[in-house]
Amino acid sequence: MPLMSTPLRIVSYGLGPIGLAAARLAASKTSLQVVGAIDVDPDKVGHDLGELLETVSMGVVVEADAEAALQRLKPDAVIHCTSSFIPAIVEQLEIAARCGVDVVSSSEELLVPDLQHAELAARIDAAAKAGGATVLGTGVNPGFAMDLMAVIASAVTFDVRSCKCTRVVDASTRRLPLQQKVGAGLSESEFKKQLATGRFGHIGMRESVALVARGLGLKVETIEQTVEPVIAAEDHKTPFLTVKEGQVAGIRNHGFGRSGQQTLIHLDLAMYVGAPEPRDEIVLDSTPPVHLAFPGGIAGDEATAAMLVNNIPGVVAAPPGLVSPLEVAPPRLVR
Repeated sequence: MPLMSTPLRIVSYGLGPIGLAAARLAASKTSLQVVGAIDVDPDKVGHDLGELLETVSMGVVVEADAEAALQRLKPDAVIHCTSSFIPAIVEQLEIAARCGVDVVSSSEELLVPDLQHAELAARIDAAAKAGGATVLGTGVNPGFAMDLMAVIASAVTFDVRSCKCTRVVDASTRRLPLQQKVGAGLSESEFKKQLATGRFGHIGMRESVALVARGLGLKVETIEQTVEPVIAAEDHKTPFLTVKEGQVAGIRNHGFGRSGQQTLIHLDLAMYVGAPEPRDEIVLDSTPPVHLAFPGGIAGDEATAAMLVNNIPGVVAAPPGLVSPLEVAPPRLVR
C-alpha cells in the first residue's frame, strides 16, 4: 500500500452512532480529511458536523442530497453507515459509483453480498466497475472477530480442517441500539415476534460463515444458523434500560458451515446483558494448531469505527468493483 502524500478526502454518509464514531475517528487522522457529511434526518441536515460530534466547528455542513454532495465535493471515499440490509442501500451505492467514489460500508450483508442477494450484488458490481469505484462491506462482526481474523490466522498453518470462533459480549457495556437489537428487556414472546421479522438480532452470521469458508477453502455445502433468547436469571440495570429476572437479556446465535453431516465451521455468539467472561476466541484445527484469545473481547463499537477507517487506503488502492475483505489488502492502522 503506497504512502499517501496528500490526505484522502472523505465523506461520512449516515450519521447514526457508528457513522458518527467513524467520522470522529477519520477527522483525527492526518492522512484523511473529512470534507462532507450526508444524512436524511431533518434534525441533522444543515448542522455543522462538528456540532454533531460535540467538537469544534469543522466547516462541514450535513446535506441530504447524496448525489449532489458527492458530485460537488468529489471525495476519494465514502464511509457508509445507513443500513444492515442490501436492498435498502443499493441505490445509495449506485449513486456513489456514478460519482466515481469508493465506498467502505458497515452494512453487514455487504460482507458477502452474493450470499443472499446475488442479483443485487451483480447490479452493484456492474455500477462500481462502470463508475471506476470500489465497494467494500466491513466491520468488526461480521468483518473481523469471527471471520477475517480466522482467515488471517491461517497464514501460519500448513492446512486447516475446521474452524471454531467464539464471541461473548456483555451487552450492558454497549450502546442502546445494540441492547435493543438483541432484545434486552423483552418478554420471550415479544422476542420471538421480533425475530420473525428477519430484521432483529445479530445480522451477518451467515455471511461470516461464508467468508470463513471461502477464505480457508473449506468445502461447505450448507450454511445454517440458530438464534435463541438468553433469559435473565436476575435483574440487571444498564445505563439505558433494566432487564428483570425472567425477561430476555439478549441472544445466543450459532452459525454452522457443514459438509454432509460434518461441521467444518462453528461460530458461537453470545451477546446479552450480564454475559460473564467477555472474550473472543479463534481455534483452528490445523497443522500446526492455532488458538487465538482476546480476553475481555474486542470492543465492538470502537472496533467497527476503526475497521471502517483503517480499510479506506486499501479500498482506494483496490481495482473497481464490489469486493470482499478477501480481495483487498488486510487493514492496518491509519495515521
